[in-house]
Amino acid sequence: VSGTSGAGGGGSKGSDVVQRDLERYMQMLPESLDMIDIESRVKTKSPYVICALQEASRLNNLFAVMRKSMEELQLGLEGALNMSAAMESLAEGLAGNDVPALWMSHVSTRVQEVYSLSAWYADVLKREEQLKIWTKGDLSLPTSVWLPGLFNPKAFVTAVMQTYARTNKLPLDVMKFMTEVTTKVDPSQIPEAPSEGAYVHGLCIEGARWDKASGSLRDSIPGELHTPMPVIWIKPVTSDKFSLKGYYACPVYTNMQRANVYSPMVSTFTLRTKEASYKWVLASVALLLQDDLSA
Repeated sequence: VSGTSGAGGGGSKGSDVVQRDLERYMQMLPESLDMIDIESRVKTKSPYVICALQEASRLNNLFAVMRKSMEELQLGLEGALNMSAAMESLAEGLAGNDVPALWMSHVSTRVQEVYSLSAWYADVLKREEQLKIWTKGDLSLPTSVWLPGLFNPKAFVTAVMQTYARTNKLPLDVMKFMTEVTTKVDPSQIPEAPSEGAYVHGLCIEGARWDKASGSLRDSIPGELHTPMPVIWIKPVTSDKFSLKGYYACPVYTNMQRANVYSPMVSTFTLRTKEASYKWVLASVALLLQDDLSA
């Protein structure tokens, strides 16, 4: 980054841009969630509560790393510290609107970030908003969970099955789940969480589209590569009730990179289809947590 190497940064144009963005991002960074207060309100460590606590802890770890690295870079730009390789890397990220590797490593070591830094930062702030709501009161499950906003969405899906198994005194190894797509596009239209399972939102579909009128998969409209999905109900079922008849077993990935080392498969959701499911297999239809094209 021009003007950021060496103590003080030299006040060049490149350094000015970094300084401006650094100040902006530092001001935007929320305070860490108060884990002592949150945990003091926990009555029962249900699977959903454990999930919320783990998510809150990971968000706090990310915030701590972000805050410390930005404070150090601020001192470096002011000349109070010598610029280290870590500071240089953060400065380069700010200058190029790229997510710094240090920050990304505290979100995931297996997902290669596809968002720009500004889009990623907005995503992180949205995660904090969701967790602030989730960790209020007795940490009851939100009406609908923004699945892309979880560090470990797989753990949440498992928590859905664990909750049902506990309630019905069933062993976890007989549990599976199916997904039903609701008619609600906006999660605010959902009045309350379901009596069984959980509602999730924020996914998009690639390779096909969801037709709300027929409640099933349909061919994509030309020019529409990714379309947002309505709210989805994750419905726990026992293995004897699980059936793919009339459904496509749709893989869920983090982003368009699909199942390489950088985008592990998150889950498999069942989507209703009036056509043979192999059609969607051949079209490589998948659900994505991140819409790369909007980043």
